Amino acid sequence: MTDTLAALRSLMSAHSPPLHALIVPSEDYHQSEYVSARDKRRAFVSGFTGSSGLALITMNEALLWTDGRYFLQAAQQLSDQWKLMRMGEDPAIDIWMADNLPTDAAIGVDTWCVSVDTAQKWERAFAKKQQKLVQTTRNLVDEVWNNRPPAQANPVIVHPLQFAGQSVADKLRTLRAKLVQEKGRAMIITALDEVSWLYNVRGSDVSYCPVAHAFAIVTLDSAFFYVDRRKMSTEANSYIEENGIIVRDYGDVSSDVVLLASNQLTPSPTKEFLRNLEIDGGNAANKGNGASHAVEFVNDLIWVDPGACCFALYSKVSADKVLLQQSPLALAKALKMQEIYGACGYFQEAECTKQKKQLGTKRLTEVSVSDKLEEFRASKEHFRGLSFPTTSSVGSNAAIIHYKPETETCAELDPDCIYLFDSGAQYLDGTTDITRTVHFGKPTPHEKSCYTAVLKGHISLGNAMFPNGTNGHALDILARIPLWKDGLDYRHGTGHGIGSYLNVHEGPHQISFRPSAKNVPLQVSMAVTDEPGYYEDGNFGIRIENVLIVKKGNTKFNFGDKGYLSFEHITWAGNVCAVKVTIFFV
Repeated sequence: MTDTLAALRSLMSAHSPPLHALIVPSEDYHQSEYVSARDKRRAFVSGFTGSSGLALITMNEALLWTDGRYFLQAAQQLSDQWKLMRMGEDPAIDIWMADNLPTDAAIGVDTWCVSVDTAQKWERAFAKKQQKLVQTTRNLVDEVWNNRPPAQANPVIVHPLQFAGQSVADKLRTLRAKLVQEKGRAMIITALDEVSWLYNVRGSDVSYCPVAHAFAIVTLDSAFFYVDRRKMSTEANSYIEENGIIVRDYGDVSSDVVLLASNQLTPSPTKEFLRNLEIDGGNAANKGNGASHAVEFVNDLIWVDPGACCFALYSKVSADKVLLQQSPLALAKALKMQEIYGACGYFQEAECTKQKKQLGTKRLTEVSVSDKLEEFRASKEHFRGLSFPTTSSVGSNAAIIHYKPETETCAELDPDCIYLFDSGAQYLDGTTDITRTVHFGKPTPHEKSCYTAVLKGHISLGNAMFPNGTNGHALDILARIPLWKDGLDYRHGTGHGIGSYLNVHEGPHQISFRPSAKNVPLQVSMAVTDEPGYYEDGNFGIRIENVLIVKKGNTKFNFGDKGYLSFEHITWAGNVCAVKVTIFFV
């Protein structure tokens, strides 16, 4: 680690201009939460392997910022060369840089790995001391990472319509309607799950996430798919061609955005095309105007999602010609197709033959139990793998929120300790995420009290009835009040959206204390988790998690004619049996 820092500082000094600091984000070129092995640059330089974090290297210091889920893990993994910065407790990275780096400091970053929102936030903080954000000529971490994993050519897979629920043609039509409505002529799509969702394809470029490394550009009359051509089978090529999508090399997205900015990537939309758009919003906006005026109306802005698009691509477009707004695909993707996810009552457990099994008296470990559950899941129809690294944790390990056991060091199950299991899987017809906390012996009164508070919060949120327009920020408190009554709390959000054979963490909605949870109200057919918890460092951890579907609520009255919403639990939890410290999950 010391050699890595020294090598990076040497490159920083030799850079033009010389860099006072280097930022190493967790994200890849698509601002992904989970990234491929070759994109884990922050983990490589710091040794911290959690999914969320940001490293800052100066000539004299190395600092690592992460959130409350990872405080314990980071403290264990960071060497004494690094200082842990706790998000929410220590100064934010932009504030720290502005206050601690010299006037006129040059702060380097690979802007392919930073979102527009983040880069602009940093630039605003730097302005007071004339500091500047510098796009490095190359990724400096890649320069010193001698054994960096190679790029893989995993195939692009066509996602069947029976599971996708909507054709590519319909999705493109809806997207183009939104473009017309927002006076746009094109959209740059960078989020991997959005590209996969829009074109009804999947991949295996990122562990646990069925996505392919790809970009997309959609204009009013063209659609482009930027991907390593080695990944395109004959079937995939035929499918893409049938849908009128143009395949381009992955690296061509940079030059094509430049062409798009100068309106040279595709021709302007024809009058006939605009007349044939099956939209209401755009037609209503242009009612009474001629088609030529409609062309002028829409042929203007390029839509970029500031939270998902990298700053490198955004910088190639004139700022006055960019629509910086959340991607319309985020909400469309979050609203699940009822034919697949079902409606109220669909998820009632079917009759089945229940068989109790014993695994004998073999001593079980965190890893062996995790492997057994994966074996059970793998036997189910449409199984395609896990949806995230399994948390299988005994006693004090359960206090590490995203603990991942290793065969050489994992703990054995202990009847005197709490056991927490957080796991999920990918299926063609959906993605799952569930957490259960159990005890196979006699829990202490304190453990019982803490578990009861978490359970009360879980039930309170799951049973909530709330008016249309309510966001996840307003609901978060329901899960925390039972804990607050005892002076307890937890540092993570209470719920996240979840994909359908896509990313296990999906926006744009969430249930959280974070201000971003105010941005999107919950809507019918959204999927969201309910997962309050409590973690006592060095002792135990508790979390209970189900996936919920938002549905229409049945209330006696309807104040203000708003309409009310409620939740339906769709998580199926199997039997848990304790026989001589033996457990069985189905």
